[in-house]
Amino acid sequence: MDTKYLVALLLVAGLVGGVSNNYIGDYYSDSSEEENNNDIIEPVGNQAPDFTITDIDGNDFNLSDFEGEKVIVLEFMNTGCGTCHNFEKNVLKSYYNNTTMPSDVEIISVTQSNEDRDKVADRVQGNWIYAIGSNEMTTAFDAERSPTVVIIDKEGVISFSKQGPISEEDLENQVNSALN
Repeated sequence: MDTKYLVALLLVAGLVGGVSNNYIGDYYSDSSEEENNNDIIEPVGNQAPDFTITDIDGNDFNLSDFEGEKVIVLEFMNTGCGTCHNFEKNVLKSYYNNTTMPSDVEIISVTQSNEDRDKVADRVQGNWIYAIGSNEMTTAFDAERSPTVVIIDKEGVISFSKQGPISEEDLENQVNSALN
């Protein structure tokens, strides 16, 4: 085998392995929030933009409908994202089914674009709200990566926002912080 060809093949394999390890490592990493600070996005502390969104059953609602009553855990996802699927299955579902989840918390998984309702319905992991989003909503929340997790307190203020998955412990801590 030609040496140049072998070197090129090894370089490409190393690049592909490094990139996929970076993405997979982000999901399974036990690193602290401080270590991943570059993934924390703004506009924490700002009023959340209000949007009318439609759930997979065709019901319209506004984010402001929950204001004064519930903390919202907003997960921006897309149906082809394996990391989103794992985050929903291993973190959101566990937290949702946890008997200590406060009754004044609402989880809403929103597609990052106007995806087909059937595709979204096929991936449902729990009994929380699944909704069809829009590019405008994704842009307004700066949800460029899947998943992006945004926590909105009862006053409608964004208390936490991060591109990429978070652990169940971090989710619980951030929700508790938004409740206080």
